Amino acid sequence: MYQEEKVNVQLTKNELQMLQKFMEIQEREEEKERQQKEREKNFNFVQIYREHMPEVRWLMANHSFASALLFFILEHMDKRNALACSYEVFIDYFEKSRTTVYRAVKLLQENGFIDVLKMGSSNVYIVNSDLAWTDFNTKKKFAKYDGQILVSKKENKDFEYRSQFERFKALREREGLK
Repeated sequence: MYQEEKVNVQLTKNELQMLQKFMEIQEREEEKERQQKEREKNFNFVQIYREHMPEVRWLMANHSFASALLFFILEHMDKRNALACSYEVFIDYFEKSRTTVYRAVKLLQENGFIDVLKMGSSNVYIVNSDLAWTDFNTKKKFAKYDGQILVSKKENKDFEYRSQFERFKALREREGLK
């Protein structure tokens, strides 16, 4: 075990007071830094980008249940925009039929709001990171692959080749959104 060597120092009363003030200032600065870092973390938030507000308005105006479903996913997704659950979660929560839930998920997927990966009998819903995000912007590149969700390549063969993000463009053009 390492033992530090002790040093004895003699200080005048004035020097001791200055040293104490210096240490208090140092502690306050460290506390300010810690608080600033905590504020930068933005706990418990979801940011929605203005660029895609027209798509969100379209969804809300034309498809109220799909809009509610999207906001449920936003509310419960992890820091990488993913939520893993079965249809039963949506059916129980919203008290809607499987068909209604299926149509809403399909609408969200076809219009680029989410993508859906298969995970056995459940799904992983991935929110378009160009629409909303809930972590540091620098971590966006990990939106689809970080987390503790395992999906099989066999069930999701085309995921790497499809892009729900391009579907926003098609929705905007088709509906004339500005």
